[in-house]
Parts: sequence; C-alpha cells; structure tokens
Amino acid sequence: MREFARIEGNSFYNDSNITGNKGKFSKFPIVLCAIAGILIGGLAFRAANGHMSMGGINTGGKDISEDQDKADISTYSMDILFKAFGMDRYNPITILNSNSPFFEIYYREDYLKFIAEKEQQELQEKIVANEDLQPVRPQQEVQSQKPADSAAQTKGAGGALKEVSSSITFENDVENSDQQNNPVVTNGKIKVVNETQYSIDIDGLLKEPLKLNTAKTGPQIFVYHTHTTESYIKDIGQLHDKSVPSRTTDNKYNVVRVGDALISNLKKYNINVLHNSTIHDKDYNSSYVKSLNTLTNYVDKYPSLKMTIDLHRDAAGNDKLRVAKKINGKDYAQIMFVIGTDSKLSNPKWKENLKLALKIQSRLNEIAPGIAKPTYISKNRYNQHLTNGSVIVEIGGDGNVIDECVRSTTYLAQAINDVIYKNKY
Repeated sequence: MREFARIEGNSFYNDSNITGNKGKFSKFPIVLCAIAGILIGGLAFRAANGHMSMGGINTGGKDISEDQDKADISTYSMDILFKAFGMDRYNPITILNSNSPFFEIYYREDYLKFIAEKEQQELQEKIVANEDLQPVRPQQEVQSQKPADSAAQTKGAGGALKEVSSSITFENDVENSDQQNNPVVTNGKIKVVNETQYSIDIDGLLKEPLKLNTAKTGPQIFVYHTHTTESYIKDIGQLHDKSVPSRTTDNKYNVVRVGDALISNLKKYNINVLHNSTIHDKDYNSSYVKSLNTLTNYVDKYPSLKMTIDLHRDAAGNDKLRVAKKINGKDYAQIMFVIGTDSKLSNPKWKENLKLALKIQSRLNEIAPGIAKPTYISKNRYNQHLTNGSVIVEIGGDGNVIDECVRSTTYLAQAINDVIYKNKY
C-alpha cells in the first residue's frame, strides 16, 4: 500500500497537484511565500536573540524599545509573520482557511486516488458466483407487457477467466460450494443476490419515495464506462470462437456503442443526458481510479444530475457469456444492476442507489418480463458514493451480439423514464 500522502510517487506539492486544479494555482506563490518566510523568520530569530534593534519599528502607535524582554520581541515578531500571510496565530480557523486551497487539492488529487486504488485492489476478489446470474437456457417466447414466470437459470462454465472481463467477475473465482454465502432475496416478483450481511426489505424499499436531485433544468443523467473496452460479438457465429477477443477500442462493438444507444433512447423522452467515452481501462488495475476522477468532475460540474450510470457488460468462466431473452420474436440482452454498499468503504448513498435499482428492475419486469436479472448487492463500493442515483448497469455479456444489447436499451430507457419522471414501478 502506498503512503497516505504520496500516490504513484507524487507528493502533495507536485506539478499535477498544483497546476492541475483548473489552472487556479501555480508554484510561483508557494516559492514566493517560502522565500518571504525564510527572510521574515531570519529577522524574527535575530530579533529574538538580541541581534537586531527594534527601536525603529512602529506598530500603530506602539513603540518597542530595545530593552523589552526578548520573549516579547519574539512574540511580536511571530505576530508580524503570521499577519503578513493573513493569519492570526491565536485563531486556528484563520490558519486553516489560509491553507484550505491546498487541502482541497490534496483531497481531490491524492486522497481520492488513495481510496479508489484501495477499492480497486479489493475488486480483484471474486464476488461469489450465483446460479441466478448464470446464462439462461433457451425458453419459450414471452410477450411484452404480460406477466411471466422467472426465467429458469443454469450454471455457467466454471474456471478462472483468461482475462478480467467484467466489473463483477474476476480471476480466482469462489467455487460454487460457496454460493450459500450469497443468498437470493425475493418478494415473489423481484430477486436480489445479496453478498453483504445487510437485511434487504424489497417491499419496504419499493414503497419509499426516491430522494433524487430535484433540479428541473440542466443535465439529468450521466452515462460513463469504467471498463470502456468491454466488447460484444458481431454475430452469433462468434459465440464459441475463443479467438474473438473480449475487449476492443472499436466503439462499434463495445459498451460505448450501447451507451450511445441508451443516450439516444433517453433523449426520446426529452431527458437531458450526457455520455462520456473516455477509456479508463488501458491499465485495468487503475480503471476505477481513473473513472472516479471522471465521475467526480461531472458531478461537480453538473449539480443537476439525478442519476449516474456506469455501463458495463458481464462475463463469466472460460466460455463467452450470453444472457438473452426472446421478446416479441426478437432477442434482447438481459440487464442487471450492481449496487455497491459500505461494507468495505464509506458509501452513505447505497440504500438510495439500491432503491432506484429495484424500482427500475420492477418496471422492467412489467414492460419486458424476463429482461431483468436479479440485482447484485456487493460489498464493494464501485464509486457509487458521490451522489444518490449511482448504479452499475450490466447489459448482456461478452457472448451477446451487439445488436441484442443495443435493442435492450429501448426498454431500459423506458423504465428509467417511468420510474424517475412518472413514478411508475
């Protein structure tokens, strides 16, 4: 673990911290203050030791004679030094205020990175596999807007991944024998898989009103991607082709394309939305660190945001994962919400985030039965601590055809609009 005040070899006063804060700070004032501090400190030291006459100094009507006690001279010199920098050394608040810009720089540039990197390391541990999250067996077609029984689920192929391909699936998977650690909670209509020790009252959460941003103007929803290069297959013929990579920077076949489709469908409901396609996973181990910086910037810049969506796709086992549901004669990629908690790191927003996810899941069950997989409640935080309405959405897996995933965003956009703006769930 890196030192608390030093991240990736950068100290508090390095170039990125001083010049990277929107151009408001430079090194020049710090150098100037340091020089002034040395000069004034030297004078104060000489005066305190009787090597400098203070008889010529007038302090607003108060003359200091040479025969004054050295301690008084030292005290007065210190007062001058502190006042020169706008501080009252008898009032700690003034000292804190004068340094607050640097505290803010440290918090944003170093401390948040430290926390995010700590979380990223914890994410490398496998979230326990559960049969409710495995690929769906072929089944009869269901009709949109009509109730249907929950889809029968089957266990996927086991084994470690050849590459880290999902936000919730990693190498060193927990064996199926450990699945009992993650019970399925249901109210009869909605299922959640709970990795935590928290008791989840689905009905109670559904009844509670949402506590989202009430702003009427400005961007409302922000979509971004921690694992930007997560990709899909081009056609069903690639499903069992192990040579087809699970990652690509080609936005025609990765989660950015699905994000674009979601944005387009949300705009049909006149929702003001934003989409960021920055590649955060060139170095996979620092992807959540980098996406936290992006998310923080957007949350600060657009205080009107009601919801932030970190859009991913799923993956599991050695084989490609395809999770699809046939609705009205067409295949749709299944959708899963992943909600982080405060089991490991502070996250005061997690219950509000879970509440929103459950309401959208409930609405999806009504308009497109079978398209929503159980919401996954994780011990990890996933950068969902900045604002209410923060969720991970997994659309499809690395074995889903890109068109299936794009198609699913029509239902997701409708459900989001119905829940947030029409209070329907």
